[in-house]
Amino acid sequence: MQHSFTLASWIVLAVYILTVGIVGSLFYRKKSSASDYFLGGRAMGFIPVAISLVAADMSAISYMGIPAWSFGHNLELFLQTVVFLMVVPVVMYLFLPFYSRFKFYTGYEYLERRFDLKTRLLGSALFLLTRGGHVAIVIYAPSMVLSLLTGVPLTACVVVMGTITTLYTTLGGMKAVIWTDVLQFSILMSGVIMVFWLSLSRIPGHIHGFIHVAAASGRFHMFNFTTNPNDLTSVWAMILGGGTLILSTMGTDQAYLQRYFATRSLREGRKSVLLDGLIVVPVGLLLFLLGTALFVFYQFNPSHLEGLPNVDVILPFFVVHELPAVLSGFVIASIFAASMAVMSAGINSLTTVTAVDFYQRLLQKDPSGPHMVLVGRLGTVGWGVAATIGALFAGRLGPLTNAFNKINSYLGGPILGIFLLGMLTRRAKGTPTVWGAVVGVLSVALIGWKTDFSFYYFSVIGLVVTFVVGYLLSLIGPAPDSEKLRGLVHGLNLLEAPIVKE
Repeated sequence: MQHSFTLASWIVLAVYILTVGIVGSLFYRKKSSASDYFLGGRAMGFIPVAISLVAADMSAISYMGIPAWSFGHNLELFLQTVVFLMVVPVVMYLFLPFYSRFKFYTGYEYLERRFDLKTRLLGSALFLLTRGGHVAIVIYAPSMVLSLLTGVPLTACVVVMGTITTLYTTLGGMKAVIWTDVLQFSILMSGVIMVFWLSLSRIPGHIHGFIHVAAASGRFHMFNFTTNPNDLTSVWAMILGGGTLILSTMGTDQAYLQRYFATRSLREGRKSVLLDGLIVVPVGLLLFLLGTALFVFYQFNPSHLEGLPNVDVILPFFVVHELPAVLSGFVIASIFAASMAVMSAGINSLTTVTAVDFYQRLLQKDPSGPHMVLVGRLGTVGWGVAATIGALFAGRLGPLTNAFNKINSYLGGPILGIFLLGMLTRRAKGTPTVWGAVVGVLSVALIGWKTDFSFYYFSVIGLVVTFVVGYLLSLIGPAPDSEKLRGLVHGLNLLEAPIVKE
C-alpha cells in the first residue's frame, strides 16, 4: 500500500492545529493576575499537572526519535527511562519541600534566598540557554517531517507551527498550557497506540511473528555492561549520566518547576511527580517497541523502504505510506501535538524566568499584577519568535532522540550542582558556588573536546566538579550564618522557617 500526504490528511492536520489554537485561546482573561497567568492561580489538580509534566518532555523528539533509535538499534536506551523512577523520590522529598515552603514563581528565587543575586542570575541564564535550545529543536522536528513528506518548504512549516503555538500560549498563560497539554497528550497516545497496533497487524504472524523476528535480531537486548566510557548505551552511562540528566531536569528546570508551583499544595505536587513517573515508563516502553515493530515490518517488506530520506522519519514515513489518508493525517497531527505541547511549556517557562528573574528583579522592583501579565505576554511573543528562528538551525545537532540530551549534558550537571550545594550543605556560599559552576562547565567542555566519552557522562562530571570545587572554595573565609539558612538547607530547622506569603 503506497499513499502520500493527501487532501484528507491535510484537512485532518489543519483541523487539529486550529482546534488546539482555539482551545488554548479560550483561557484568555483580560484581567488575569500574575499568579493566574504564570501559575494558573496555584489551583491546579495533580492529574492534569502530571499529564502536562509528561507532555512537557514528550515532544516529536521522543515520538519520532525513540522509535527511530530502536528501529536501528535495540532497547538499551530504554534503561534511561526506567531510571526515571529512581529519581522521582528524590524530587518529591528533597526538592519539593524547599520550593513549596515559599511562594516562588521560579526555582531560581531559591538560589538568591540561599546564596545571592548573582547565583540566581547564573542559574536562570543556564536555564534559558538549555530550554531555549530545546524549544528550537521541538519546533524543528515536526516541521522537518512535514517538509520531507509534503514538499512544503521547511521555513514555512517552522513559521506556521511557531506562530500558532506562540499565539495561544501568549493569550492563555499557564492554564492554556496545561489543559492543551492534556488534550495534546491524549491525541499523541491515541496516535502511538494506533500505529503500534496497525504495524503489528501487518506483520506475518502478528504478535508471535513480531516477537520471533525481533528476538532473533537482538532487538530486545536491553543491558549493556561494558565499561568503555565511549559507549553511549552502557548501563553505567544510563544510570549515572541518565539519572543526573533526569534529576537536573525534574529538580531544577523551570518548565517542570512551574507545574509544581501551579498545584494547590506540597501533597498535590508530590502526587503529580509520582504520577508523571508512572506514566513516563510505560509510554517510553511503548515507543521503543513501536520502533522494533517497524523494524520487523520492514524485514518482511524491504522494498517499502524505498524513498526513506533518513531513519529519523521512519515513523511518519510508515504512517504516510502504509496507512489510509485520514489515519495518516491523524498520526501526523499527533506528532504536532507532542511538539506543540512542549513548545508551549518551554516558552511559558522561558518567559516566566525572563519576567521574574531579570525584568522584575533588576528593572521593575514592584510592578503591578496587570503590568507583569503584559510583560509576560510580550515575553512569550519574543521567546516564540526567537525559538522559531532557532529551529531553522536545529538540524545540525544529529539524531533527534539525543539532540536535547547533548545540550543538557553540558549544562545540566553544573545547574544541579548549584542547587545541591545549597540544599545539602551549610557551608556553601554564593561566589564559590558560581566559580564551581564555571569550572564545571569548562571541565565538561574540555572533556567533550578532547575525548570520545558518551555525552551522558558529561552531566555527572559537571555535577561532581561543580559540587566539589564550590564546596572547597566555600571553606575559605567564615561560614554562612546558620540562622539565615533556616528552611533553606536540608535538615536545618525546616519547619521553623517563616512562611512567606505571596
